[in-house]
Amino acid sequence: MTTLKQGDLLFEETIPPAGRERVALFSEATEDPNPIHVDDDFAHRAGFPTVLQQGPMTTAHFAQLLAQSVGADAVAMLDVTFTAPVYPDDTLILRAEVAETAPVTRFHLSAVKSDGTQTAKGFADVRVSG
Repeated sequence: MTTLKQGDLLFEETIPPAGRERVALFSEATEDPNPIHVDDDFAHRAGFPTVLQQGPMTTAHFAQLLAQSVGADAVAMLDVTFTAPVYPDDTLILRAEVAETAPVTRFHLSAVKSDGTQTAKGFADVRVSG
């Protein structure tokens, strides 16, 4: 990893919509029994226009991008909070920006929809060798 300073971007990636099938498969793979991810009637009764994408899908995208950027072994901490629903047809833009550089490099994370709605925020701590 090149030397980074506060304010530098590690990544800013556009994540295409997951689609209903991937949302359903993710629910099955993670043994998530919540019907809000697969049942439109349930989602409507809960006040949503359609089923919701799982928050951990966003976390998984962050983890993958961090691992690709700095190596999986360098990631010491990943903490993500969900701030707005994501629907299967939403495109997300994920960013990691350097917040601190010592004693570990801390990245502020954000996920926003293409309309600008923030759906997740958090941080990742990365050990930098050398």
